[in-house]
Amino acid sequence: MKKVCNYHPTRPAHWSCGQCGAFMCPECVSERESGGFGDKSVLHFCPKCNVPAEWVGVSNLIDPFWKRLPKIFLYPISMYPLIILAVFTVVQCMFWGPGLFKALVRGAAGMVLLKYAFEALKATASGNLKQPPINGETVSQDIHIVLKQYGIIIAIIVAGIFILAKYGPLLLILFALFSLFFLPSMIILLVTSSSFFHAINPVVFIGLTFRIGWPYLLMAFFLMLLQFAPAAAGQYIIEFFPQMIQLPMVIFMGGFYVIISYHLMGYVILQYHERIGYQVDYEDFSDPSNKAAETKSVDPDAPVLNAVNPLIQDGKLDEAIELIKQMTETQGIKGMNLSERYYNLLKMRKRTAEMVEHGARHLDLLVSENNKDKALKVYAECLKAQPDFLPGADALFKVGSWLNETGKSKPALGVYNRLIKEYPQNPIVPKTYFRVAMIFHDRLMNPEKARKMLGAIRNKYPDNDIIPVVENYLANI
Repeated sequence: MKKVCNYHPTRPAHWSCGQCGAFMCPECVSERESGGFGDKSVLHFCPKCNVPAEWVGVSNLIDPFWKRLPKIFLYPISMYPLIILAVFTVVQCMFWGPGLFKALVRGAAGMVLLKYAFEALKATASGNLKQPPINGETVSQDIHIVLKQYGIIIAIIVAGIFILAKYGPLLLILFALFSLFFLPSMIILLVTSSSFFHAINPVVFIGLTFRIGWPYLLMAFFLMLLQFAPAAAGQYIIEFFPQMIQLPMVIFMGGFYVIISYHLMGYVILQYHERIGYQVDYEDFSDPSNKAAETKSVDPDAPVLNAVNPLIQDGKLDEAIELIKQMTETQGIKGMNLSERYYNLLKMRKRTAEMVEHGARHLDLLVSENNKDKALKVYAECLKAQPDFLPGADALFKVGSWLNETGKSKPALGVYNRLIKEYPQNPIVPKTYFRVAMIFHDRLMNPEKARKMLGAIRNKYPDNDIIPVVENYLANI
């Protein structure tokens, strides 16, 4: 069962505290930089106990591969894989046909594609689910790993020839099925150990299969489907597409399924890295498909939130309030998350005077984020607690507009009148007068009152930008 953050139950935990047992998402864990002179690293601490936090591991952050199959199949649909596939397809088509030179060029293109597929496998296995870029390292460096895989295939073919000659075709078929089933295990070992002899050792690759368990059977099933997929796609292409584009499409689809297969194997390594004995570091983990949910949000009040969340979790609400006041004394509260947390804490503890005082700032933030429902609720609560509650002019104007939108015309008039009375010199006042005139005409069915008010705007603010709108409205009353 996946662990979730103690303070955000809808988010998976990334860190745990060995002292208090709390689980934390990236937003809740405390980060500190260590080192210097270009050798900085980020350390993670429990905000409550102030001790180093432990990463819970990648298995808590990713879905099992059978639940992620749609994303796995879409993996090559990205700029870098598509460039590699396009170049591979063009080269294969240009040098298609008999001849040693053409065969060598096609073989070189195949090696580049396979090298990129291996890079995708290695990146995925280390926790980076983004497609590898195309550079010199990607397509040429450590090409020996491709040669070692060719060596595995050659070793299987040589063993098959020997078995055919000595034991006949029936045993050859059984050996071929055995090799096909365990080939993914050999490739996984080749990537994780870089050892050819380790990869072809039956004791090792069979043992790895059993360590992964029944999911290996499922992976092998999907990989077999992917091996037969190009042939099936080729039949469809030959039947329905013009002859001149059949070869490029078949070649492209073949490469497409190669990249999917290696990405799938990399994901299995990532999912079962602890069973396999493969090291995955938190710093390397990157899943762009879940970035919004899994990465640390940029919050200007993050240090304060990290400090107060454990106090709130423990029910120490008054201590949390005092800590917020202390930590925001000079900088103030900048973000919505802390502002809402502080407002709700004050409301829960019935610290009404402080709630109303903060309510004006909180209302400004709600208005800036266009959060109508919460803004109207906060305004009503603060006005009920303190009848002379007075937020800023912009907040009053927005509250009046939202009240009018919801059909509460008379309360909207009250808000607009307060704005005009309390902020007579504010640039938004002419527009406020116009809104009042609209309410009289459109909502309260009092066109005479509306005309008088529009005339007053025209006389009082003759050079204001709203005058053309006023004139047009008057002409249509």
